[in-house]
Amino acid sequence: MPLEGRGAYYTRKRAAMEWTLLRAYRGGWPAQFVRRLGLQRSVRTVEHRIACPRWPKGLRPLRCTFASDLHAGPTTHPTLLDDAFDTMERAKPDVMFLGGDYIFLDGRHIHQLAPRIRRTSASLAKVAVLGNHDLWADDELVKRTIEDAGARVLVNECLRLPPPYEMVTVHGLDDPWTGKQEPKVMEEGGDVRIVVSHAPEGLFVAGDARFDVMLAGHTHGGHIALPGGVPVVSVGPLGRRFPHGRHDVGQGRTLIVSRGIGGTESAFRWNADPDVIVVELGPQ
Repeated sequence: MPLEGRGAYYTRKRAAMEWTLLRAYRGGWPAQFVRRLGLQRSVRTVEHRIACPRWPKGLRPLRCTFASDLHAGPTTHPTLLDDAFDTMERAKPDVMFLGGDYIFLDGRHIHQLAPRIRRTSASLAKVAVLGNHDLWADDELVKRTIEDAGARVLVNECLRLPPPYEMVTVHGLDDPWTGKQEPKVMEEGGDVRIVVSHAPEGLFVAGDARFDVMLAGHTHGGHIALPGGVPVVSVGPLGRRFPHGRHDVGQGRTLIVSRGIGGTESAFRWNADPDVIVVELGPQ
């Protein structure tokens, strides 16, 4: 397949593989097959509490949801997407975060997500970043469709939340592997800082900059993992070190990595159930 977006590192080998899968997976039979066999995993809710030393006294915690790697396409059944967005709706977030890789193989699959993004509630904001699959596909279409559905897409941008949480800034990074790295997005911000990056490699972009929590995906938790969640195949230089879960990355900073929702080459997951992250930020 030809490169449609602005993403880097789209090799001839990758293009040939995607061209083959696009034709082999026509009709979405892999996702249907996994569901018919009863092997489709339910979306788990993973909750975390982040204590912020600069949190204003008396202000209630900020409740956030995070879903990544939705991968609308032939290896993700629509009911799995429904499960993910229903899980976020039940969590009643103030802010809904989406972590990129919205599609697989064809950017037009983003139209599956638009009504789901639109109908999912968040009292303050819906914020999204882009992933490598989005940048290899038609990233302009992906970005425009998400924003038309009511979510703000941040590409190396900082967004301040509305009152009473105006001291909270969201730093949305471009995909740290295939996108454009601009560390300056971390130079300024509020007393409480949330970083959203498609992949844990956003840590390389952030450097020593201060933040309270970074939300990332991309790893799929290995997608196929050994008992205990050890990935069989890791993705990216930090994929094996931070395959999923919560990690202290120094200087009072926390990294939380989601296993994501959908599938890419494989519709089947093992020991890496899809998850939605629920994070509450509040006082110590």
